[in-house]
Amino acid sequence: MKNRQSMIPVYYRLAEDIKQQIESGELKHGDLIPTEGQLCEMYGISRMTVRQGLSLLAEAGLIETIKGKGSFVTCPKLNQLVIDLKTSQATGGEPLRYQLLGVKLIRGDHDFARELGCAESKVITVKRLIYKGDQPVAIEDKYLPYLKGKPLLENQMDYADFPEFVAKHQESVPVRNDMVISVDTLSEEQYKLLEAEQGMPALVIKQVIYSRDDKPLGISIMVCHKDRFQLTATSYPLSGRL
Repeated sequence: MKNRQSMIPVYYRLAEDIKQQIESGELKHGDLIPTEGQLCEMYGISRMTVRQGLSLLAEAGLIETIKGKGSFVTCPKLNQLVIDLKTSQATGGEPLRYQLLGVKLIRGDHDFARELGCAESKVITVKRLIYKGDQPVAIEDKYLPYLKGKPLLENQMDYADFPEFVAKHQESVPVRNDMVISVDTLSEEQYKLLEAEQGMPALVIKQVIYSRDDKPLGISIMVCHKDRFQLTATSYPLSGRL
């Protein structure tokens, strides 16, 4: 019977071995790692397999290859943060409840319709209120191009996270999510829905999801109660993907 180790591709085991040496400090920033030929002998594998392993390490930001000199260990980059926007994470992991406030079509003279490139057509808007326990924590407005014959399912409107929501509605594949975080003052409608004080500041999170050809596929605006919603972010070196 094959064990788990024997089922892992050799090039991945090579990359994992070198990654562990880097993260343990055995290999340090600027150190030259063994050559392709040396790695072939050490692991008893072909040069092509070694190159696959080195390619993984390069993609993970752990090594940099300089033609004619070899591959060198690089410092992990920790200046990029990963934000988990699953609403359950942003509200401390507590169970959430969703209230669908409305679904409607708007004409192309709306700002979000123009941003979606739908100035000559219609846009679907979905509004929902998000609760933690009995307290409202956020209002979310989603804007999607109207696609004839592509109905929105109730479970998508109620529960799907925004990227999943866009992916299920569109024919194009979403590949990028741009985010802008800002602070604004709650409108009269918003402070009433969030059961907040009039004029209270709120966290506003705007997401725009794009296709591979840079076409906007959907826009989400979340207005969050300042005391009941928080964003968390973690910095992972790219090696976390390996």
